[in-house]
Amino acid sequence: MTKLKAISLTILLIIIGAFLSAYYVYVSVNSQHDLSKKMLLQEARAHFDNIVVTRSWNDKHNGVYIKARDDLRPNKYLLDNHDYTENGELLVKVNHSWMTRQISELLNIRSKYNYKITSLNPLNPDNRANKFEKKALEKFEKEKILEYSAFNKSGTKFNYIGALKVTQSCLQCHALQGYMLGDIRGGIRVTIPTFEYRDFNNQIEVKKRYIYMFIIIISLILALILIWFINSIFSKHETIIKMSKKHEILSQRYEYAINGSYDGLWDWDLLTNKVYFSKIWKGMLGYQEHELANSLETWEWLVHPDDFEQARQDIKANHEGKTHYYENIHRLKHKDGYWVWILDRGRTIFEDGTPIRMVGFHTDITKQKELELTLKQSQKNLEKAEKMANLGHWRLDIKTKKLMVSSSIKDILGLDEKDKIDVNDLLKTLVHDDDKERVLNKYLSSIKKGKPYRIEYKIVRKNDKEIRYVDCNVEHIKDRNGKDITSIGTIQDVTEFALVQNELFILRQAVEQAPITFVITDIDGYIQYVNPAFTKVTGYSAQEAIGKNPRILKSDFIEDKEYANLWQTISNGKTWSGTFRNIDKNGEEFWELAFISPIISEKDNQIKNYLAIKQEITKEVYLKRELKDKEELMIAQSRHAAMGEMISMIAHQWRQPISVVGMGANNILADIELDMVDNETLKENAEDIINQTQYLSQTIEDFRNFFKPDKEKEILTIKSIFAEALGVIGKTLENNNIELEEEYSSDAKIETFSREVLQVFINIIKNAKEVLIENNIEEKVIKINEYLDKDKVVIEISDNAGGIPKHILEKIFDPYFTTKNELAGTGLGLYMSKTIVEKHLNGTIRAYNKDDGACFEIVFKAYKEE
Repeated sequence: MTKLKAISLTILLIIIGAFLSAYYVYVSVNSQHDLSKKMLLQEARAHFDNIVVTRSWNDKHNGVYIKARDDLRPNKYLLDNHDYTENGELLVKVNHSWMTRQISELLNIRSKYNYKITSLNPLNPDNRANKFEKKALEKFEKEKILEYSAFNKSGTKFNYIGALKVTQSCLQCHALQGYMLGDIRGGIRVTIPTFEYRDFNNQIEVKKRYIYMFIIIISLILALILIWFINSIFSKHETIIKMSKKHEILSQRYEYAINGSYDGLWDWDLLTNKVYFSKIWKGMLGYQEHELANSLETWEWLVHPDDFEQARQDIKANHEGKTHYYENIHRLKHKDGYWVWILDRGRTIFEDGTPIRMVGFHTDITKQKELELTLKQSQKNLEKAEKMANLGHWRLDIKTKKLMVSSSIKDILGLDEKDKIDVNDLLKTLVHDDDKERVLNKYLSSIKKGKPYRIEYKIVRKNDKEIRYVDCNVEHIKDRNGKDITSIGTIQDVTEFALVQNELFILRQAVEQAPITFVITDIDGYIQYVNPAFTKVTGYSAQEAIGKNPRILKSDFIEDKEYANLWQTISNGKTWSGTFRNIDKNGEEFWELAFISPIISEKDNQIKNYLAIKQEITKEVYLKRELKDKEELMIAQSRHAAMGEMISMIAHQWRQPISVVGMGANNILADIELDMVDNETLKENAEDIINQTQYLSQTIEDFRNFFKPDKEKEILTIKSIFAEALGVIGKTLENNNIELEEEYSSDAKIETFSREVLQVFINIIKNAKEVLIENNIEEKVIKINEYLDKDKVVIEISDNAGGIPKHILEKIFDPYFTTKNELAGTGLGLYMSKTIVEKHLNGTIRAYNKDDGACFEIVFKAYKEE
């Protein structure tokens, strides 16, 4: 038999004995309880029998006469018989029922017991059955039993009720209730207090528990003694066997341990300085057993230079007895040239306090070290990723409130790396006052419900007091019982995202409340979003517009080729701008200035939507039309206002040619009268007349062209326009002794309405002429200078009349502003010149003083030939 079987059998026998003893005690105690209950039942029966005997005695004598009292007069509960004594005292005859009730009430007052006669349908309401009595009486009728007993809920009283059978005397009062002779219609209840019995039972229970404990303790002691005894016997037996096989077992164990662990053994004799390296030790480094010498120098040659000093210090400390065991991690060089991580463990053996030997093992931990390095690198990568994402992690022990946070969280919270933080610091000083209560309540609610949650709140950084927004995710780790023991989570700085969200909210509000229309469509042109301004302008609600094409607003005023141009522009990723003449929901016409752009995805650079931003310009269009009509009228008025002066200049220019024609005609007539006609002279006079006539005809053509309206733009040089202008006004300049200096530095062309440019040039030259004459300048000069500035053609018209006074320089282009008298000027010349240049011709015009006169600079965009 083995030791385990012997011990198991011994424990089994002790357990059986303990159970048998406990069962005996259990049976004995239950017997005591049953005996107590029987004694109560016997006592209750005795009381019941006493009352029944008394009742039977009364019934046997057909009632008992007693002296009448105030509370005992003939009534329905007493027999009608009564009598008088010799002294004339009234005697009342009491029946058995009333006598039983009187005795019960008297006993209830004078004893600790309680009695009651009752039935299911008593004549006296005071005898009405309670819950226990009713239950017993019902059992009497249904189950035909004669007694019933039970303890109350607290166990302090024992209730007993015995059955009463109907006798002949009972029928005197209860015949009308249907009672039959021998029926069980009532009973007598006896209640016995059980305090003494209960105390006795409690004492028995206490004794039972003590006996149980005694049995357990004795069993344990006996088991320990027997186990010790058995173990002692078997130990001696095993010791004998072990001693015989000790050498063999130790040898095998040593070999198995060395080979199984793949640890390299080294043995260093400190007295001779000889070292033994096992075959596994050498193989660990890639060497055969004969390839490495067993010497200390071998290890010193193989160890990494960076690890040698620390290893030497650890070995020395163990030799000096400063450490109980030697342990060191260092690198040894493999035969193939790479480094092997070694866990070196050993112990120095002392003799009389002198170290004589050191034995240890080498374990290859290269894989573990590489995993450790990889783990460290992963940790660094994680920290780097957390910093890149402005994210950190934390861990909280719910019981100890110990908080661990990553370095990234310290950066987010504005803490130094050496700063320590606990939960109270986080809530009191770092969470923003507006969010403290919300953050705390959210965490406590999560702990209570055991559910993870996410919350965004504000923090106040410790170092710079900057308010930042963070997003926190929290989960809880449970123990084996399902109770939360640790909270873990992340905190991410989402300030930029929160600000972007706020900006997006502001942008959305701006779009929703903007007075201009925003429309977003898909790539097929179907509406996906409109703002309230769209509804206000078009009359279509957002529900009516979404899913529809913007062509619901299309009118017949815009040609299809314009829409085709629009789609081609935006489909090519460009922005189209222009005006729409549309029709609203009620059929009313309205104008919009629109900018339509594609929305291009940053991921694949593809168009995903189109955005239209439109401004209703109906009023502006009508005002612009009206203004244009007025401007055209004013230009015409300006031309016609200059007509009189132009006619005067033409008449002045015609004066000399007409005189030449007249003189030539007179010469011819004179020669005819004098008969002195000479063909050469006649031919010369006729040619003069023809030349002057042609000059007059050209002057009329120039005048007619000046008032001829432009229909289309022309491409021409500035020099050609000035040549035409001087054809109209040049003779006037010459007649007023005004020198004209012209310089054209480029041959650049412009695309423009030549009649309007001609009007501007003539108007400025005419004003220069008038101011030169008005200021009596002796050497009158008007300079025309044209040059190219990048892609702009610049024209300068200047004079030497002294310049424009500073106080009126900014007013000269105002309508109806003039320095002439009312008869000499209208004040529209320069105003219309500015209107023509800047609004009609898309150029610029300005005036300034230069040298000794005024200068007007006009700039047009140069025409580029394709």
